Amino acid sequence: MRNSWARAWIAAVGLLIAAATIARSRSSMLLKVEEPVMEWLLDGTDTSIWDRASIFSASWLLITGTILLSAIGFFLEIRAGIAIIVTSIFGFVLTRLVGNMVGRVGPQEGLDVGTFPSGTVAYAGVFWGLVVLMFWWVGAPKLVWQIVLELAIVITLLVSIRLIVNGEIWPSDAVGSAIVIAVSLITAAIVLEANPPRVLEKKPDEAMATA
Repeated sequence: MRNSWARAWIAAVGLLIAAATIARSRSSMLLKVEEPVMEWLLDGTDTSIWDRASIFSASWLLITGTILLSAIGFFLEIRAGIAIIVTSIFGFVLTRLVGNMVGRVGPQEGLDVGTFPSGTVAYAGVFWGLVVLMFWWVGAPKLVWQIVLELAIVITLLVSIRLIVNGEIWPSDAVGSAIVIAVSLITAAIVLEANPPRVLEKKPDEAMATA
C-alpha cells in the first residue's frame, strides 16, 4: 500500500508542475475559455446564496479544527499529531510557492496576484481532507469514512463554487487547488499509515491481559 501512496504522490506532484506550467505559460489560452464563462456567471446574477458556504472555509474553523485534529493525533500517536500540523503548513507553503511562481491575476480588478492555486480552496480542502484521513486512520467503518469523504468533497466544491461565482478566482484556479490538496493529503496518508494508533496496535490477547 505504501508503494501505491508513493506512486500517487509522484503523479500528483507531476500533475501540479504541469498545471502550474500551463497556468503560467498558457495563461492567455486559458482566459479565452474562462473569460466568457466568468462574464456569464457575473452578468447580474444574484450569487449571495453561495456566501453561506464561506463558513466551511472560515479561518477560525480551520485553525480550531486543525488544533483539535492534531491534539487527537498526539494522544493516539505522536507522529500522527506532527503529521497533521506539518501537512497543514505544507499545504499553505505549497499554495503560496506555486501562486507566487505562476503569478496569475484573478477575475476581479484589485485582487492580489497568485490566485492559482486558490489559497481559500486549498486550505479548506486540506483541512476537510485531514478530517477524512483521521476517520480512516482510527479504523472507522468503511461506510462511515466514505460518507465523511463525500461530505468533504461536497464542502470543497461549495467553497470553490462560491469563489468562482463571486468572481474571486478562475475555474482553473480551483483545479490547481485540488492538486495541491491531493499532494498534501497523500503526504499525510503515507505518514498515518506507517504509524497506526497505539490502541489499534494492541492484539486482542494483550488487551485481555491488561484488562
